[in-house]
Amino acid sequence: MRQLNALLLPVIILAVCICGCIGGSDEDTGNQREMNRILDESITSINEELVSISLATGENADQLAALGLDHPEALNFLKQTLQNFAYAHSSVVISPDGIVIAAVPEQYADLAGLDWAYQPEVERANTEQASIVSEVFWLVEGFYGISQSSPIFTADGEYLGYTDITYQPDQMISRQIDPILTKTPYDIWVAETGGRVIYDTTAEEIGRNLFTDPAYQEPGLQEAFQKIVSQPGGETTYTFWDLNWQHQVTKTAIWGTAGVHGAEWRVVITQSEGDERIGESGDRITPRTEEEIDAMKRFVEEAAAYAREHGQEAALAEFNNQSGSFVRGELYIFSYADDGTCLALPFQPGLVGESRLANADPNGVLYIAEMARKAGNGGGAVYYIYPNPEHDFQNELKLSYVLPVDDTWFVGSGIYLSAVRGEFQEADRDELVLRVHHARDYAAEHGKENALAAFNDQKGEFGLGDSYIFAYGFDGTTLALPYQPELIGSKRLDFKDTYGVNAIEWEIETAKEGGGFVYVTYTSPATGIESLKLCYVVPAGPDWLVGSGIYAGA
Repeated sequence: MRQLNALLLPVIILAVCICGCIGGSDEDTGNQREMNRILDESITSINEELVSISLATGENADQLAALGLDHPEALNFLKQTLQNFAYAHSSVVISPDGIVIAAVPEQYADLAGLDWAYQPEVERANTEQASIVSEVFWLVEGFYGISQSSPIFTADGEYLGYTDITYQPDQMISRQIDPILTKTPYDIWVAETGGRVIYDTTAEEIGRNLFTDPAYQEPGLQEAFQKIVSQPGGETTYTFWDLNWQHQVTKTAIWGTAGVHGAEWRVVITQSEGDERIGESGDRITPRTEEEIDAMKRFVEEAAAYAREHGQEAALAEFNNQSGSFVRGELYIFSYADDGTCLALPFQPGLVGESRLANADPNGVLYIAEMARKAGNGGGAVYYIYPNPEHDFQNELKLSYVLPVDDTWFVGSGIYLSAVRGEFQEADRDELVLRVHHARDYAAEHGKENALAAFNDQKGEFGLGDSYIFAYGFDGTTLALPYQPELIGSKRLDFKDTYGVNAIEWEIETAKEGGGFVYVTYTSPATGIESLKLCYVVPAGPDWLVGSGIYAGA
C-alpha cells in the first residue's frame, strides 16, 4: 500500500493545480493583480496542507494494514501523526460496517465499539472506499469539523475500513492564509459549494449557510453567492457589513477553488470600498491604573442596575444608542444572552442578534463563552484580543468585566490594556499544544503519580523553564508547579491575577469542556518578570488537568 499511496501523489498534485488556477489578464489593474496574487498564494497554501493531511492518513492506513486495526504500535503511530497537525482533533479507525475500532488520543479511546454507520461521513467513506475530504459537520464538542480519510486495504486488495484525521477547518485555513493577509486591506472567506462557510476573517460568519441564514437574504447577496458557488472562479460585487460590523459597504470579490479528492472549497478574497491598509499607531501607550479598572467595573454595575429597573427592552435601546447615557468616552456597555446571542453592541450594530458563543480571539480563546460562564456564576473579568478602534483597529489585549442582569442575559464593558504585550507566534502556540498533549499522553502511559513526580522535577524532562508543565485537580488543588513547590497541595480555585482575572478557575472549566486556551498574567521563572501568559490546558483524567504556557514577546 505504500507504493499505491505514492502513486496517488501526482494525481493529488494535478488536482491541486487544476483547482488553484484562476487566471488573469493584462488589463488587470495593479489592485486586481495584487488581489489575484494573494488569492493564488492562499489557494496554493490551503491545497498544500490538504495534501499533507492526505499523505498522513495514507501513511496511517499503511501502518494499520500491516500491523492490525487495533494494534498498539499502529495506534501509537496514529497518535504521533496527529501531533504533526496542531489544529487536529482526533483520529479514528472505522470498520466496513461502521463500527469504531479505535480512536486517538486517549481521551477518545472509549469510542471503540460504537456504531457510527448512520453518520453520513462514515457511510460515504465506506461506500466509496477512497480518499475523502468530508463535508463540514457539527461535532458534539461544539464546533464544526471535517474528516479527511484514507481507505485501508490488505496487500491482496481486501477492504478493511478506513482511518481519518478530523480537524477544525477554520483553524487549518487560518494558519495558511493569516501570514499572507497580514497588513493588507483584504478579507478572505471560504465556503463549500453547498453554501456552508468554513472560514472567514470575521469569526461570526463561520458555520453559516450562504443560502439559508437570515443575515444573507438580500437579493443582491443571493445573486452574488449563487454566482460564486456555481463557478470555480470569477469576480463580482455585493453589499454587506464591513470588517468591524459598523457600516454597510460595497465589496469587490474575486474567487478561486481549493480542494483535493473532489472537494471544492470556494476561496473568496474581498476588499471593501474605502478600505485602507492598516497603519501603525503613533500614540503613546500608558499602563492602565487601578482606578480606571475600578471605574469600568462600577460602570457595569450601574448598567446592570439600570437594566433591572427599566426592563430589557428599554435598557437595550439605551445601550445600543451611540449617543446614549451608557457611552462615555472609551467605555460603552455591551450585552449578551446566556446563549451567546449579541443584544447590545453600539459601535458594531451588524452583530446585534448574532450568536457569538463559538467566537475565538486570534489565539483561540473562547471569550464570549467565558463571559457567559462568568456571568452565570455571578460575574467576573475576562481577557481577550480584540481590534482597538483608537489604534487603527489593531488587535490588542482587552480586559472586560461582566455581570448578570438575571439568569438569561448579562451586561459588560471593557478597556484596552494597550501597554500589555499580547503577541504570540503561531509556531509557539503549536509547540505549546504539542507539549501539553505530550504531558497528557505521558500521564496516560505512566500513571498519575509518576507523571506528577516528573512534572514537578525541575531537572527532568518537563522542567523546561518557562515551558514547564503545571497540573491542577478540578477542585483547584495544586498538583504540579515545579517553580513554586510550596504551593503543591494547596487549593487555588480563588486565585486572581494582577487584573482580577480568576485564571485557575477558568483553566479548570476549560479543561472540563475538553481543553483550550486561557490567559493569565503570571511571573516568568526564567526572567522574574510578570507578563501576559497564554496557557493551554487539557483534561488528564476525570478529575485533573495538565497545562503549560507561553509568555507574550518571549
